[in-house]
Amino acid sequence: MNNPYAAPATNMLAAMPVEPTYVPRMLATTGRIGRVRYLVYLSLSTGVLMAATALMVEGLTKIGPLASMLALVMAIPLLAVILVTTGRRMNDMGHSGWWGLLHLVPLVNVLFWVRPVLGPGDGGANQYGLPPVPNTWLLVIAAWVFPVAVFLTLPTYLKFQQRWIRSVVTAYYHIPLPGTQGDAADATGGKR
Repeated sequence: MNNPYAAPATNMLAAMPVEPTYVPRMLATTGRIGRVRYLVYLSLSTGVLMAATALMVEGLTKIGPLASMLALVMAIPLLAVILVTTGRRMNDMGHSGWWGLLHLVPLVNVLFWVRPVLGPGDGGANQYGLPPVPNTWLLVIAAWVFPVAVFLTLPTYLKFQQRWIRSVVTAYYHIPLPGTQGDAADATGGKR
């Protein structure tokens, strides 16, 4: 049967060229990542490292307030994750990963954060590699949930950090700060 109005029998999608892609890994130091993965990777790593820092401070404070300052060491891996992840995102936009060092410059880092989040990546392969695979629906949901979760837990984390700073300052300088035990005794003339 030779019907000129019939659909073609060949598979037209098989003839279309498929652009090669690669699957990015979270802890890789090279490759390209898109906006969604950038948000997920930064939010997840920041949340994990904030929780680890809080646990270290809580555990080390029992030894002594000054020992808990060792928890500041957790800032080093967090900074490394931020710089590497931003470098990979800049590579996706066709720029050198060294632009990620702008995160270290005060005030510039606030303005620079907008570019990797809102800037589009190169559509095809560039000098930094193949484009990442398209985002899954689970990754898109995580891109909304993780930043919101980090944002919602931030006030609690900041209160925890303020309490830790008070204990360290009180222990190191022997100065009772407002809101500490020594302050209540001073306000009542030493009588409770």
